[in-house]
Amino acid sequence: MKLKQIFLITTLLCLLGHLNAQNPSSTVIIYDSTDAIFPNPERGFSAYRSSAITQSFITSLRNQAVTVIQRIYTIPQFVRDSLSQSFLDLVDSDLTQARTGGAKVVLRFSYTNNQNGEDAALDTILLHINQLAPILQANYDVIAYIEAGFIGAWGEWYYSTHNLNNTVSRRTVLFALLSVLPVDRAVVVRTPSYKRNIFNYWDPLTPDSAFSGSFRARTGAHNDCFLASATDYGTYGNIEQDKTYLNLDNRYVPQGGETCNPSAYSGCANALVDLARMRWSVLNKDYHSTVLNGWVTNGCMDEIKRRLGYRFRLLNATLQDSAKPTGSLSINFEIVNDGFASPYNPRNLEVMLRNNQTSNKYFLISEEDPRFWMAGDTMNISIEGGIPSDMPQGTYQVLLNFSDPKPALHRKPEYSIRLANENVWEDSTGYNSLLHNVEINANASGDIYNGSNYFQPISVLNIDNNRNTKPDEYLLSSNYPNPFNGSTVIEYTLDKTSNVKIDIYNTTGKIVTTLLQNNSKAGLNKAIWKPENISSGLYFYKILVNGQNNTGKMVYLK
Repeated sequence: MKLKQIFLITTLLCLLGHLNAQNPSSTVIIYDSTDAIFPNPERGFSAYRSSAITQSFITSLRNQAVTVIQRIYTIPQFVRDSLSQSFLDLVDSDLTQARTGGAKVVLRFSYTNNQNGEDAALDTILLHINQLAPILQANYDVIAYIEAGFIGAWGEWYYSTHNLNNTVSRRTVLFALLSVLPVDRAVVVRTPSYKRNIFNYWDPLTPDSAFSGSFRARTGAHNDCFLASATDYGTYGNIEQDKTYLNLDNRYVPQGGETCNPSAYSGCANALVDLARMRWSVLNKDYHSTVLNGWVTNGCMDEIKRRLGYRFRLLNATLQDSAKPTGSLSINFEIVNDGFASPYNPRNLEVMLRNNQTSNKYFLISEEDPRFWMAGDTMNISIEGGIPSDMPQGTYQVLLNFSDPKPALHRKPEYSIRLANENVWEDSTGYNSLLHNVEINANASGDIYNGSNYFQPISVLNIDNNRNTKPDEYLLSSNYPNPFNGSTVIEYTLDKTSNVKIDIYNTTGKIVTTLLQNNSKAGLNKAIWKPENISSGLYFYKILVNGQNNTGKMVYLK
């Protein structure tokens, strides 16, 4: 009997030893949160600007943790004429300055700031939008979103000397703007009823219709009389119905605007409730001063600064201590969104491995989409990647990078998301450290990785592009739909007829197919990919135009 017990115990110990050999040890880390107010892209208080954007202006804003500029162009001089080249150059310069300084811009164009002032005829508005199109397309990486504008006083669509304050005319202007913008940028309209009437569709966006590239999925909201009255000065018709609609629709589109009048409704209690319910991302810091000062006096201003838009905070992580070349590395963490909203523009989540001795970096782009990390939710994120067979052995720091996917911004730290935790943020890189090292060692335990998503050197696919200027010769838009089933469309815009090549890569850097290789005409072009005989997963597309290249990512779901 004793021999049988000893045999069973010995067998059990051997099995446990075998299991331990196959499963590398892990460390659990609990992260400290912070209440600090700091800048993050495409969210927070915005700064009103009616004159040229300068670097000194951007720097002064960043010192106030402000990264969004609401650039208003009031152009009565063009109410009966085409836009001048000097004006177009000004718009282009403003957006270039924003890129250099690390800001994003909310644009609006209007012809008058007087409710009795003259706006332009519809044909003139459409002419102006077409003139602006090349500039908007070339600079859309630094456009947060566009306010529909053009019609009536302040471009708010209520007044119009040309009788454009009707659904047909509003639809024409909105669709013209959406047509010239790349598919991952939104246009926001003044009231929820405008959107519903324009699309003749009363239900809010759903997870299935969100970020699909459709015009409805790209139409958001701005409220320029926030808390001015029970109806926000007519923003809401049926108050409860409209607020419920925005609560659901604004999960996937931006909500911006400003306060406009102190009232019995404009105190902290209502502000906090409505900012959360309507999922506000951007709010003008410069108007109305009485309302804003009241929030300071009554003690809610700091909370509003922290919570406008998204605010991601790590709770904990379980991280492997070692991995071997050809093996797998698992990253598991919990993260909560303490903000009023979620990101409304595309955002990468990359896992970075940085060698402690050489500083060489490897990256893995996950399939996670932070745009679906809703306000108040806690997300459990699990990411697994393969270690390349030729990855140098050594100790690597594990980091997260919530980068802007646009190539000119991708490695600029000003455009990466900072987490609300102590001791994780790196100003110089835009990375968030997970405060953990992993040892890459040929003798590490663990199984051979059999997936397709490998860590890659930072230079693969030119993903380390750190250009400060926009491409001179072409613009690559995001594909749509994304994720996709069946086929997806890749759009690119050329300023002249050019030789174009588009390759599709898998996550190991292997070319799956050459989608296109020919001369393409100037203007907007489209390439359609219909995958055949490949597995679901993450893929990259790379466009080469006259020696310049650009990349994007897409998710194929069978």
